[in-house]
Amino acid sequence: MTSRVLTEAGQKLADYWKEIRTGNEVPSRAAFKLTSKTAPLMPHMVIAELADGDVVFRYAGTGLVERQGMNITGKRYGDFAEPLQVARAAARIKAFHATPCGFASVHREGYQRGFAAEVEVVGFPLRADNGEGRLIVMVVTPLGTVPYTETGGRPIFMAPATHFEFIDVGQGLPDGDAIVQWAEGAVMTEGRRGDR
Repeated sequence: MTSRVLTEAGQKLADYWKEIRTGNEVPSRAAFKLTSKTAPLMPHMVIAELADGDVVFRYAGTGLVERQGMNITGKRYGDFAEPLQVARAAARIKAFHATPCGFASVHREGYQRGFAAEVEVVGFPLRADNGEGRLIVMVVTPLGTVPYTETGGRPIFMAPATHFEFIDVGQGLPDGDAIVQWAEGAVMTEGRRGDR
């Protein structure tokens, strides 16, 4: 598994995910347990689920809550990101499950209380315990601060990624260009419906 994972937390998540994986299957949510290996990651961990074309945050660690100034548990990515970002995230989660792999990205988060942080996000897919849902577990680690920019009144503004790459776990990689093209088409189609 080779990628440009920048943080120790991101690498630890990658190592643990590989450890709980059986064969070529995506691990179940139940297999992802609180252990001495995952406990240090929990404050910066997010577990999210693909639902109705958006990404719903099912768990957000205390470190994220403190940095972001709010608890995003139960909220949707669409509450903080532009429609194209949401469509890309949804398409990528489907791809992580169809062709099991992880990802590493870097983006800026702007916070209403007056600062921003550049963060690395490293994530891997998990199956819902009932076998029907598509989940993703992520570690979000600050890389440093960047100049504050206006968030448009939103508590958090999640800027588009400045870096994104799939992490190969031995089963190949999805077609990133096809995912982006599909997401752009979905957003344009939805926009046309909204104009009516």
